[in-house]
Amino acid sequence: MAHEDAFDYIIVGGGTAGLVLANRLSEDPALSVAVIEAGGDASKDPRSSTPGLWGAIIGSELDWNFATTPQKELKGRRIGQTQGKALGGSSSVNVQALIPFSASNINAWEELGNKGWNWNALSPYLEKPFSITLPDKETADHLHVSWAEKYSQGGNGPIKSSFAGVVQNPVGKAWVEAFEALDYQLTASPFDGHSTGAYNAASTIDPASKTRNSSNTAYLLPVLDRPNLKVYASSIVNQILLEPAEGSDEARATSILYSKDGNVGRLYAKKEVIVSAGVFGSPKLLELSGIGNPDVLQPLGIEVKVSNSFVGTNLQDHVLCGISFEAADGVPTADNLMRQDPIALKTAMELYQTDRAGPFADPGVTSFGYLPTVDFFTDTEAANAILKTIVEPRVTHPLDETRRSFLKTLLHKKDEGTAQYMIFPAQVTTVGRDTIPGPRGNKLHEGNFITVIAALSHPLSTGTSHISSTDVDQPPTIDHQYLSHPADLDLHARHVRYIENIAATPSFSKLLKPEGERNHPAAFVNGDLERAKELVRLGSATNWHSCGTCAMAPKDKGGVVDEQLRVYGVNNLRVVDASIFPLEPQSNLQSLVYAVAERAADVIKGVV
Repeated sequence: MAHEDAFDYIIVGGGTAGLVLANRLSEDPALSVAVIEAGGDASKDPRSSTPGLWGAIIGSELDWNFATTPQKELKGRRIGQTQGKALGGSSSVNVQALIPFSASNINAWEELGNKGWNWNALSPYLEKPFSITLPDKETADHLHVSWAEKYSQGGNGPIKSSFAGVVQNPVGKAWVEAFEALDYQLTASPFDGHSTGAYNAASTIDPASKTRNSSNTAYLLPVLDRPNLKVYASSIVNQILLEPAEGSDEARATSILYSKDGNVGRLYAKKEVIVSAGVFGSPKLLELSGIGNPDVLQPLGIEVKVSNSFVGTNLQDHVLCGISFEAADGVPTADNLMRQDPIALKTAMELYQTDRAGPFADPGVTSFGYLPTVDFFTDTEAANAILKTIVEPRVTHPLDETRRSFLKTLLHKKDEGTAQYMIFPAQVTTVGRDTIPGPRGNKLHEGNFITVIAALSHPLSTGTSHISSTDVDQPPTIDHQYLSHPADLDLHARHVRYIENIAATPSFSKLLKPEGERNHPAAFVNGDLERAKELVRLGSATNWHSCGTCAMAPKDKGGVVDEQLRVYGVNNLRVVDASIFPLEPQSNLQSLVYAVAERAADVIKGVV
């Protein structure tokens, strides 16, 4: 071995969750902590630090560059799955949206058997990571962000967050007013756990420096001088080594093998190995270590140390689809930047470098909203059809019945969202093509566009992520099976169809050219549900919110980890990241990953 050492805790994956754990566990000087991360420090890389340059990361060396298999219900298209390959993980590459989870999501986790995982227990950990700075009064009034006043006084965490919108941009204001015109004004602060309607969200951007805040910049870099914390960057973990546990039929995690620059090292865990390698990386490492479905492992010649057929299953994601409307003259968009116009890029970079202003100071996606399925309350025939589709027997995972029951309950409530709506300030070209990085199948239209997007919040379709090789450098085989449950297609199409209602409101229609172009002929839905379904099949893609492949649930319900995040059948081994989410939350994953990691640190310390 090139290197051997021992630590109390070995954290595999220095991503969003892993670095929270590294910080919190190393607070005790008596504990030694090691973090192993495949990527390096991207905090000084402008593609990561500059809020508006996140798109330049897709397909780069900071991205794992995962992609799905061809998706049958999406016309055989492959969908790219961007995941951060850097310290900070996806918090170093994401769109920086700070969108809190809902109370109903987390209460459902406890109801399926995860004692202690409910809104009352987890919501304090939503305040622990974040602090929000309100903008000046003129901007706050323009963006309608009075809802954030209370939270800005309470949260005092290391992740600094702020509002990137500016008074000169009319889109954020029109967004809120459009939903109000449809009688879907914001019902409460999104941080209260129970709200619908539209709002302009905070972003994980430092209000002073106008740079990204990630788990790397907020949780790791400030404590790198702790003598009991060591980071192994640019290092790949090959395997978790297991031995029989003394006096038990279970296995015990003792150490990990890792490689760096062609050399192999071994680290021993005196207390625990904690896997925080992400929704695709965590099940991959478990399988490479002999923990998983024998039908997956044995054909590859891997000895089955712990049999669990649910490792790598229960894969969920928010599938999204948008309609790009041609913007009226004078309405600012990012289309010239998307076309990589050299003058636009130069001007934007100069503005950011000199004044920390302009489009690169803004991630571009800051306006959000949650709505129920409007058709359910306006059309009795449609409501009956939706319910009939949902109850169709289709079991791919023991949690499927819980998913169906939860969604049926939400559908009957006008104050619960079943889809997220958002704005992207440029046209999108996902229609009819793969979304993996590479040559674009569709060229951008001339002109400027505003895209309104709908993302299905609680999909019933689930997929898998499994190894296909014993070579650690080979990516897993990812099959989301998007829209494979018929209810997903129906509900998603209804929400995408409703985009035209938003665009037709007086406040929002002023931003658009009458009878203007759209991003594709199929985007002219014209209120027709079948046309909306065709657009959904042609144009849906990922919201980069994959989760669930190492589900926290009772073992007989498809669990891989218990409510203490301990891997079934293995002592001294936990998983802490989005892979443990048993049910897809309503929200973007970032806030929930931080909250889960903060609570997991207390679970490991034994204080909860």
